[in-house]
Amino acid sequence: YERRVREVLRADVQGQMRRLLTSLLAVMLLALPVSAQYRCASDSSGFANDVPAFRPVQLIAPAALVGSGVAIHFLAHDSWDAAVNERFSAWRGNSPGTKADDWMQYVPYVMNLGLAFAGVPAENAFVDRLVESTLSFAAVAAVTGVTKLLVASPRPVGDLRSFPSGHTGRVFTAAELVRMEYGWGWGAGAYAIATAVGVLRMYNGAHWLSDVLAGAGLGILCAHVGRWLLEPAKNLFGIPDTDWGSGRRKDGPALSAGLSSSVDPYSGALCMGVALRF
Repeated sequence: YERRVREVLRADVQGQMRRLLTSLLAVMLLALPVSAQYRCASDSSGFANDVPAFRPVQLIAPAALVGSGVAIHFLAHDSWDAAVNERFSAWRGNSPGTKADDWMQYVPYVMNLGLAFAGVPAENAFVDRLVESTLSFAAVAAVTGVTKLLVASPRPVGDLRSFPSGHTGRVFTAAELVRMEYGWGWGAGAYAIATAVGVLRMYNGAHWLSDVLAGAGLGILCAHVGRWLLEPAKNLFGIPDTDWGSGRRKDGPALSAGLSSSVDPYSGALCMGVALRF
C-alpha cells in the first residue's frame, strides 16, 4: 500500500512538472520575437541603432531562479520549503503580518515611469516605457496566473494558488525594467525593494521559498518580454518615436516644484497651491 501511495505521489509530481514546463515553454515560444529591434538610446546622434532585442544571456538569471524554484518545490519541498517556512513562522510569532508588500510591489513601476521626469536619463522615452511596462505587466500576470492554475499548490496558509508568487513576479518585473532603463545605480535600489517584497511574502505565510524564487525568475523574464515586444507593438498600433519624458532633453526645463500660500479674501482661510514645471 505504501509503495502504491509513493508511486501515485511520484506520478502526480511528474505530471505537475510536465504541465509547468509545458506552459513556460509555450510562453517562451510565443513571446520571443527574436528578430525584433529596439531603439538604442545611448546613440547621442539621435539615430536608431539596430540592436537585437533578444540575446541568450538574458535567459541566464530567469532560468537559474525558475529552475531553483521548480527543483525545490517538487523535489525538496519538505527539506527546504518547510524549513524556511518554520523559520519565518517563528519570526512572525503571533503577529498578523503586514500589508506593506501589497503596495511595495508597485514602487519600482513608479520609479520606472517617473525617474526621468526628475532628471534621471532613461534609455527610452515615457511612451515607450509605458508600453514596455504594460506589456511586461500583462505577461507576468498571464504566466503566473496560468501556472498557479496548472500547478494548484497549497500555500503555507490559504488557498491552492501558491506556486509561483504573483507579488514577487510583478515586483521583479518592475525592478528589471528599472535596471534596463536607468542602469544598476537605480536598479539596485529597485531590486532591494523587490527582494523585500519576496521576504515579506514568506514572512506573511503567503508563499514558500520556491514560490518566491520562481516568481522572481518569471518576473525578470517578463521584463525582457516587454522589451522584445516593444517595437512590434509600436508598429502595430502606429505609436511614433519621441524623446519626450526620457530625461535626456537639454533644451527643456528640468522638473521643478513649488508651493505657494494665499488667503481667501472671502473666508479668510489659508490656501496652499502646488506648481509643477516640466
